[in-house]
Amino acid sequence: MNIFWNSITGHQRNIERLKILCREDRVPHSMLFCGIDGVGKRLVAEAMAAAILCHNHVDGTACGRCPSCQALLAGTHPDFFQVVPDENTSSPIIKIEAIRQMQDKIARLPILSRQRVVIIDDSQTMNEAASNCLLKTIEEPGEQIYFILVTNSVMALLDTIISRCMREEFAGLRSEEITSLLVKRGLSSERANYLAGFADGSVRQAILLNDEEGMSLQQSAMRFFSACVDKRLDMEMVWQEGKNFDGMDKSQLSQWFSFLIMVLRDELVLYSGSPIRLYNQQDIAKISQFTGRISQSKLTAFLKLAREYQGRLRYRVACRLMMESFVIKVKDLLEE
Repeated sequence: MNIFWNSITGHQRNIERLKILCREDRVPHSMLFCGIDGVGKRLVAEAMAAAILCHNHVDGTACGRCPSCQALLAGTHPDFFQVVPDENTSSPIIKIEAIRQMQDKIARLPILSRQRVVIIDDSQTMNEAASNCLLKTIEEPGEQIYFILVTNSVMALLDTIISRCMREEFAGLRSEEITSLLVKRGLSSERANYLAGFADGSVRQAILLNDEEGMSLQQSAMRFFSACVDKRLDMEMVWQEGKNFDGMDKSQLSQWFSFLIMVLRDELVLYSGSPIRLYNQQDIAKISQFTGRISQSKLTAFLKLAREYQGRLRYRVACRLMMESFVIKVKDLLEE
């Protein structure tokens, strides 16, 4: 577990705000950390929890030496609780049972620290029953309990939960920050820089792309766009694409959509002549040959469609049927 602010890359403005709250004893009892996956929200939540629980925090920072900090580092702190999605389901989900178990644990008085802290990771995966159950707790949390909800999709949370939380927005990391983190993981500077270009602010995205599967998805998205440009979309391709994605899980399919969205965005940048940096820096020659072959209005509609279908993956869907529907919609759009 991370307990130190200085071990976190980026987000210095967020960290300074949170440190001030700790230093001035103004920490709200319910906080919502939101932003895309893989930017370090969870690490910030852990450092915040450590500062709240620390016996001798200095300038809003956990000391690292007191019994509380040592217990957190050992993973044995009796006043620190975590709620995470159940992975043993078709889609990761936080069920009402997990919220109730947490509520039972926090019902007693703190043991080691003066407060208790609960981190609810991927809080957007709470089902309706779990959300309503949590709402009752954060409405009247009590003086000694703090909640930190971490999410990549604020819109998936109940408005009543959002309204009761202090909201902290986390932006994507800069390309050079991602490159630095990847180099620390042992990648060469050249490879790290290449992956950072596709990362869209997310270290997790860069790490996924670094394996063979990630590269395959990126190349698949490029081939699909090429087929769209060359007007090779027909019903046979619809069924074939459905088969290609039949064995994928939602996270893989979401990543494929992310790569397709990057290509579409780059095409719109090239179309407009904007100086904005492209995601596909290493493939500029390849994507430049597509420029102008699909109108700007259709590219914009294509991009909107890709984002819409990626968003559907938050729900229970049959990937093959969804992809067949997506390809048919793209085919109809380009044939208009």
